[in-house]
Amino acid sequence: MTGGDILVVGSINLDILLFQDRLPARGETFTARDVRESFGGKGANQAVQCAKLGQRVRFLGAVGRDTRGRECRVNLERHAVQCHLAEVDQPTGIGVNNILGQGELHATIVPGANGAITATWVRENQDLFHCASFVIIQNEIPAEANAEAIRLAHLTGARVIYNAAPADPATTALLRHCDYLIVNEEESHAYAGAGRADGDIRQIVVALRKLSPRVIVTLGAAGSYASFDADIHYVPPTPVTPVDTTGAGDSFVGAFTAALNTGLADLDAAKIASVVAAKATMGVGAQTSMASDWGTFNDQVRA
Repeated sequence: MTGGDILVVGSINLDILLFQDRLPARGETFTARDVRESFGGKGANQAVQCAKLGQRVRFLGAVGRDTRGRECRVNLERHAVQCHLAEVDQPTGIGVNNILGQGELHATIVPGANGAITATWVRENQDLFHCASFVIIQNEIPAEANAEAIRLAHLTGARVIYNAAPADPATTALLRHCDYLIVNEEESHAYAGAGRADGDIRQIVVALRKLSPRVIVTLGAAGSYASFDADIHYVPPTPVTPVDTTGAGDSFVGAFTAALNTGLADLDAAKIASVVAAKATMGVGAQTSMASDWGTFNDQVRA
């Protein structure tokens, strides 16, 4: 590790994973093949992936005063993530993930305690920003908390990686103040503007570059497009047979940040993140399937 801390300001959920052949029709009661519980939340997933790749990680968020909240805290600490969690009178967040066929994912979240993260709570923990080289934020917490995190990051010289998911066009103004924007294809349509939903992905990247200086649009099994300068780069996918795609995008964000924090250039970091995220789809659950070391990723990227 060559960089400073990675600070994640974000969400924590307990995920319920339902494995089924298809989604139920309206009015239908459908039987799932299996059910699992797994730790999740975009912020927590990204923090765990960074920590598994050897980074020193701090996490700023909120949980309820319930069993789920205690279990989520213990899980993060077990992964060597230093927790700074508000305990609030709302239940800890929940994610319900319907997993179909070849890992196809349909996700619903109940924000719970994540919705109680305020700008004041972020400001009360401003000392965390002084040790951070990167700050990761997402849209599973209130925009006011993200705005304060961006402000404090700029004051301390930390770079902001904004995984603007779930898509919320009301947060578009925040994109202009982040150093890196990472979204998936569906989210990119929401931010690129009306009339671009059916456009070429390169045109969407160009549109997003007007909002953020460095952009990555992930396409799942189709790879990703990245633009860090005047050029647009295609990052090919890593062929795998997916079991569960839950958390693959979070794995990408975490691995990309971890790679940058070790000193890799933007494009090399994006290539490594693509390989790491593909590996995360080969097991069940978000955090449990994430790579725990760099392994041969560097060799694969440079091959």
